[in-house]
Amino acid sequence: MKTSYYKYLLIPIITLIFSVAVYGQSNTNMGIAVTAKLMGSTELKVSGGEYKPDLKRGKQLNDRDWVRTNSDGYLALMFLDDKSLLKLRENSELEIQAVKSSTGLDKSILMSFGKVKAEISPQSSGEFTITTPTSVASVKGTIFWIIVTLEGDQIVGIEGTVIVTNKESGETVTVGVGQTATSSSDGTIVVAPTPEGGVPDDPGETDEGNQIRIRLENADGDSKEIIINY
Repeated sequence: MKTSYYKYLLIPIITLIFSVAVYGQSNTNMGIAVTAKLMGSTELKVSGGEYKPDLKRGKQLNDRDWVRTNSDGYLALMFLDDKSLLKLRENSELEIQAVKSSTGLDKSILMSFGKVKAEISPQSSGEFTITTPTSVASVKGTIFWIIVTLEGDQIVGIEGTVIVTNKESGETVTVGVGQTATSSSDGTIVVAPTPEGGVPDDPGETDEGNQIRIRLENADGDSKEIIINY
């Protein structure tokens, strides 16, 4: 078995790898993201399965995979096509969905509960949405927090803008830097300045090392270890 190592990867190379490793597969088995950082207790559920502690750094995630963090958990995952990041704080859960379209890869995140920091790269093609039981957040390239509870959501703008629609009323608002939208299950949605202390902490920012290793293997058993610095 042969192994090749690549220490530095530019975006065009990542795109090529993504095209070969992802688009060549069906939507039900497509590696679209990898785990970038892990702390504490985290779990993975593949389509039709049950939650298991199967996550480790560099783990490839597929369409229809679910991930969750427990009371001491933290998870950062990175999308292979554009390096967008989703950072889950403790007690958070979401499902990853992705569909290849004529304009690129449309990524849809179904978030059940918890706190997630979204660092979304500019979307030159395709769409990126995060859907909760209460709201739909559509982005083209921005950084924001989304906090999901039984009563509704808070969307905290850090950079760029986020378009948020309340699913009950259909009302849509734009959330900018320093603003927070409160979208409630009764259909109300309002935007106001983010109060002091209203931005959650990101535990992963103090974790050392921004590097992911991914091992790809072909039908002949030859493998390549891809190292992505982000």
